[in-house]
Amino acid sequence: MNKKQLVQTMASDMGISQSQTKPQLEQILLQLHKALTEGEKVYLPQFGTFELRYHLAKNGRNPKTGESIEIPGFNQPSFKPAPAFKKHINS
Repeated sequence: MNKKQLVQTMASDMGISQSQTKPQLEQILLQLHKALTEGEKVYLPQFGTFELRYHLAKNGRNPKTGESIEIPGFNQPSFKPAPAFKKHINS
Protein backbone atom coordinates (compact mmCIF):
# COMPACT_ATOMS: atom_id res chain seq x y z
CA MET A 1 0.00 0.00 0.00
CA ASN A 2 1.38 3.39 -0.90
CA LYS A 3 0.46 6.80 0.51
CA LYS A 4 -2.25 7.50 -2.08
CA GLN A 5 -3.92 4.16 -1.39
CA LEU A 6 -3.71 4.79 2.35
CA VAL A 7 -5.44 8.16 1.93
CA GLN A 8 -8.15 6.51 -0.18
CA THR A 9 -8.71 3.78 2.40
CA MET A 10 -8.77 6.22 5.31
CA ALA A 11 -11.23 8.50 3.50
CA SER A 12 -13.49 5.58 2.68
CA ASP A 13 -13.43 4.22 6.25
CA MET A 14 -14.07 7.64 7.84
CA GLY A 15 -16.68 8.70 5.28
CA ILE A 16 -14.91 11.93 4.33
CA SER A 17 -13.23 13.16 1.17
CA GLN A 18 -9.63 12.40 0.23
CA SER A 19 -8.88 16.13 0.22
CA GLN A 20 -9.89 16.25 3.91
CA THR A 21 -8.01 13.06 4.76
CA LYS A 22 -4.65 13.86 3.15
CA PRO A 23 -3.80 16.83 5.47
CA GLN A 24 -4.61 14.68 8.49
CA LEU A 25 -2.22 11.97 7.37
CA GLU A 26 0.41 14.60 6.52
CA GLN A 27 0.09 16.03 10.04
CA ILE A 28 0.51 12.61 11.65
CA LEU A 29 3.64 11.92 9.60
CA LEU A 30 5.02 15.41 10.30
CA GLN A 31 4.58 15.00 14.07
CA LEU A 32 6.17 11.55 13.97
CA HIS A 33 9.13 12.94 12.00
CA LYS A 34 9.46 15.92 14.34
CA ALA A 35 9.40 13.77 17.49
CA LEU A 36 12.04 11.36 16.15
CA THR A 37 14.23 14.26 15.01
CA GLU A 38 14.12 15.62 18.57
CA GLY A 39 15.12 12.20 19.95
CA GLU A 40 11.73 11.32 21.43
CA LYS A 41 10.12 7.90 21.40
CA VAL A 42 6.63 7.72 19.92
CA TYR A 43 4.50 5.08 21.63
CA LEU A 44 1.16 4.15 20.07
CA PRO A 45 -0.72 1.69 22.30
CA GLN A 46 -1.81 -1.53 20.57
CA PHE A 47 0.47 -0.63 17.61
CA GLY A 48 4.08 -0.14 18.69
CA THR A 49 6.97 2.22 19.38
CA PHE A 50 8.97 4.35 16.96
CA GLU A 51 12.42 5.40 18.17
CA LEU A 52 15.94 6.25 17.08
CA ARG A 53 18.75 3.79 17.62
CA TYR A 54 22.31 5.03 17.45
CA HIS A 55 24.84 2.87 15.63
CA LEU A 56 28.41 3.43 16.79
CA ALA A 57 31.21 4.41 14.45
CA LYS A 58 33.22 1.47 13.17
CA ASN A 59 36.19 0.67 11.00
CA GLY A 60 35.57 -0.67 7.54
CA ARG A 61 37.52 -1.40 4.40
CA ASN A 62 37.18 0.07 0.91
CA PRO A 63 36.57 -3.04 -1.25
CA LYS A 64 38.28 -1.53 -4.32
CA THR A 65 41.49 -0.28 -2.71
CA GLY A 66 41.61 -2.27 0.52
CA GLU A 67 42.14 1.02 2.37
CA SER A 68 40.92 1.11 5.97
CA ILE A 69 38.24 3.76 6.53
CA GLU A 70 36.17 4.88 9.48
CA ILE A 71 32.41 4.61 9.05
CA PRO A 72 30.79 7.36 11.14
CA GLY A 73 28.08 6.65 13.69
CA PHE A 74 24.49 7.35 12.71
CA ASN A 75 20.91 7.34 13.98
CA GLN A 76 18.59 4.72 12.51
CA PRO A 77 14.83 5.01 12.96
CA SER A 78 13.29 1.77 14.19
CA PHE A 79 9.86 0.36 14.96
CA LYS A 80 9.07 -2.19 17.64
CA PRO A 81 5.57 -3.64 17.28
CA ALA A 82 3.37 -4.01 20.34
CA PRO A 83 2.59 -7.59 21.44
CA ALA A 84 -1.10 -7.10 20.58
CA PHE A 85 -0.16 -5.95 17.06
CA LYS A 86 2.16 -8.93 16.55
CA LYS A 87 -0.55 -11.29 17.78
CA HIS A 88 -3.09 -9.73 15.39
CA ILE A 89 -0.71 -10.03 12.42
CA ASN A 90 0.17 -13.66 13.16
CA SER A 91 -3.36 -14.91 13.78
